[in-house]
Amino acid sequence: MNYNIQGTIPALVSSMIAVMVLVGCGNSVEADGRKLAELQCKASKLVAKAQSGDMSVVQESLKLSTEAAELRKELENKYTTDSDKEKLREAYLKAVKDCK
Repeated sequence: MNYNIQGTIPALVSSMIAVMVLVGCGNSVEADGRKLAELQCKASKLVAKAQSGDMSVVQESLKLSTEAAELRKELENKYTTDSDKEKLREAYLKAVKDCK
């Protein structure tokens, strides 16, 4: 199987950016912000591995892309107002600071 790693990583990053643009409300906003932050941390680690030539990143990136797409759909339906989106963005920014 021949994978185009240069195409996969940008697609993953694009999905992550689209997910991060979303934002939310309620008690679950912190949990949703953490989910976004966790995906971003995973994506950052995959990019670093890809840049080092680690080909195991291909399968991981496909899985993460699927996970990001599912979360994006869920959050688009859940957070529909600008106010809600801003709350989610704030929760994400707070949670992503813990990315290691």
